Amino acid sequence: MKDTYIPLSIAFLDESRRIISLQNMTPEQTEKRYHSSGPAKYALEVNQGWYDAHEIVIGDTVEMKLPMVINIQ
Repeated sequence: MKDTYIPLSIAFLDESRRIISLQNMTPEQTEKRYHSSGPAKYALEVNQGWYDAHEIVIGDTVEMKLPMVINIQ
């Protein structure tokens, strides 16, 4: 995460917006790349720990609407 100074978590979503992978990312490192466990169409990054705090797990579906409102169930 070059030029990123805070720890983040990333959710990879498939084309149906289902979470297929959740990973924690380390700030200020440039060697590691984060890959989804399968074909992903979207990646959603949040402050590290947010997914755990909200009990978000692999298999949950993300609803995205404009203006930007994100609801994960």
